[in-house]
Amino acid sequence: MRKEEFLQTLRRALTGTVPPAVVEENMRYYQEYIDGEVRGGRSEEEVIAEIGDPRLIAKNIEDTTVGAGDGGYTDAGYTDQGYDNPYGQPDDPYREKRPFHLFDLSQWYGRAMVFLVIILVFCVVIQIVGGIFRLLAPLIGPLFIIWLIVTIVNGIRRR
Repeated sequence: MRKEEFLQTLRRALTGTVPPAVVEENMRYYQEYIDGEVRGGRSEEEVIAEIGDPRLIAKNIEDTTVGAGDGGYTDAGYTDQGYDNPYGQPDDPYREKRPFHLFDLSQWYGRAMVFLVIILVFCVVIQIVGGIFRLLAPLIGPLFIIWLIVTIVNGIRRR
């Protein structure tokens, strides 16, 4: 892979997922790094092979950039409009598709939803256990009396 192809792939993978300033900063960094290594006597192909896949680099940059991946970034700022795929990201055949998330646990409403679900599950478990005891309650008295009689009879036989 040549430098131009590497940088184009990296730019395409970063555009729309991180702020434009982050895209330009990383483009400048990798361009200067490759140029510096080539000036040091290495070939472009060798340097780029050592750096790795630009899509993987873009994924790492996106994962470490605060607020990245929430929608899309444009020159005018953050926006989540204008995408025609269900993942809210620009269509790019090289880009990894994101899994579907029901809600975000880092937001207050996500934590509140989890709390309510836990309370609901706890209430259902209490209702089930209470229902079982309600069904067994009429049997507990007679079973206790039978156990008591058997224990007394066994105690008398041992003497």
